[in-house]
Amino acid sequence: MNDLRRFLRLLAASGLLVCAPMVLAANPSPAAIDRLFAAWDKPDTPGAALAVVRDGKIIHSRGYGMANLEYAVPITPSTPFHAASLSKQFTALAIHMLAQEGKLDLDDPVRKYLPELAVEAPITIRHLLHHTSGMRDVWDLLTLAGLRMDDVITDGDILGLLYSQRELNFAPGQEELYSNSGYSLLGQIVRRVSGQTLAAFTQERVFTPLGMTNTHFHENYSALVKGRAYSYRRTREGYAYVALSFSNTGATSLFTTVEDLATWNANFDTAKVGGPAVIAALLGSGKLVNGRETGYASGLVVTPYRSVPAVAHSGSDAGYRAYYMRLPQHKLAVIVLGNAADFNAVETARRVADLYLEGEPGVAGPRTYPAEVELQPRDVAALAGDYEVRPGGVLSFVAEGSKLFSVTGGGQRTPLFASSPTQFHSRASDLVVTFAPGAGNEPPMSAIWKVSDREYPLKRVMRETPSADALQACVGDYYSAELRTLYTLTLRSGKLSVRYPRGNVELRPINRDTFFASHPLGVVTFKRDAAGRCEQLAVSTGRARNVRFARVNIAPV
Repeated sequence: MNDLRRFLRLLAASGLLVCAPMVLAANPSPAAIDRLFAAWDKPDTPGAALAVVRDGKIIHSRGYGMANLEYAVPITPSTPFHAASLSKQFTALAIHMLAQEGKLDLDDPVRKYLPELAVEAPITIRHLLHHTSGMRDVWDLLTLAGLRMDDVITDGDILGLLYSQRELNFAPGQEELYSNSGYSLLGQIVRRVSGQTLAAFTQERVFTPLGMTNTHFHENYSALVKGRAYSYRRTREGYAYVALSFSNTGATSLFTTVEDLATWNANFDTAKVGGPAVIAALLGSGKLVNGRETGYASGLVVTPYRSVPAVAHSGSDAGYRAYYMRLPQHKLAVIVLGNAADFNAVETARRVADLYLEGEPGVAGPRTYPAEVELQPRDVAALAGDYEVRPGGVLSFVAEGSKLFSVTGGGQRTPLFASSPTQFHSRASDLVVTFAPGAGNEPPMSAIWKVSDREYPLKRVMRETPSADALQACVGDYYSAELRTLYTLTLRSGKLSVRYPRGNVELRPINRDTFFASHPLGVVTFKRDAAGRCEQLAVSTGRARNVRFARVNIAPV
């Protein structure tokens, strides 16, 4: 049979067989797919639901693990999951449908529909769709203001912060930086233009017409969802429940099943909802002012996978993990929804797709890992330290013996293995870190962080120790009008710390005026007056830059 397929491909390539089928590879065995989910196919773990779609039909689906560990409810392909950022494509669809109907224009200024926005920069609806608006990410703003992600977070909480913002991360169109804020605002624009909430609009215009009977935007966290999967995180004792109390829509809060997403996937071919022009607009890549395409369309990433066209998006909230991947040339889609924070939905879905792509013409070979080399502890230790990635972003490398780990500002720790003294890889993703050799016996001063074909330059941060007087000059209270939040800086045992509404964070000095801090803060920079007294501080995280706090004088009680 394999010889016959090879022969047919040769005939097709030569033009002698003009009716050769587009897809010739045999489907992998269910057992081969199940092996990818083996760690989750247990009665005492959370897990995932899978659907594989070919030629518009589900050809394989299964549930693995438990939707509810307390009641031992198993996951099935009909189990509803919170799909996190997979929501964004449906918010974008609503916007494109309204644009097609002439009720808005993608190049309209956002303030035409949301005049409450204080920021005066010329942000358009198109900027919001493509993450090129420069809007600070609202999840970062919420945590800087003292909220936690397991708090009840409403549209009112989100809009209260976004309407108060007066500065942007960058001028609209100059960069692409993922921002949940944009999609929260798009959901409000749908409401202002259509007169319906996003949930009502999509239910009437999208989900019901397509027969997506188990899909909805979840406007109130307390509303019941029959048969839903609950979210979990791994602990030393096993698994613990992770609360998700979102009562907001636009950027997130879609509940759906892999079966319903398979139905949605078919709409890219039939255009039953929206029509061909809307579907084409939904898949159009964003562009920067310099003309460069970003590869991010409207709630969907449109970049190749293994050298073939692909449409995809991931999602991550609380313990939920999601990935939707569509390979239009091969009429193939893989949909994975999970409910464990340590479940890698992206990599698992891609490995499922790899099984179906095996032997397909024009498909680049699957990712292979180079041979691991053993390094001396002293060589690994030379790479450790803090590195700046983009303004406000801090990435740390930690050495433990001959092993190196990357640690994000949010605390995510990833083990790396060496393929050379200067190059490291992750087995959990396509991450590659390449350090530039230092001069002489000096440690590396820079590196390149590459993930999903995108490269991010890293610059080592060189530390200086501020004097005790320089630290004392920053003690006091600071207020941000944009966050409506007070921070108090104190000095104890020679160390500055920030007391914010939900806790304390120690500041690690880089130099006299620049400090690193753990989540939710990132980089803290002070501005001093002529006498050296700190009069302002600015906080920058990976997605919210230069949030300013002015020093205030509060009379003692």
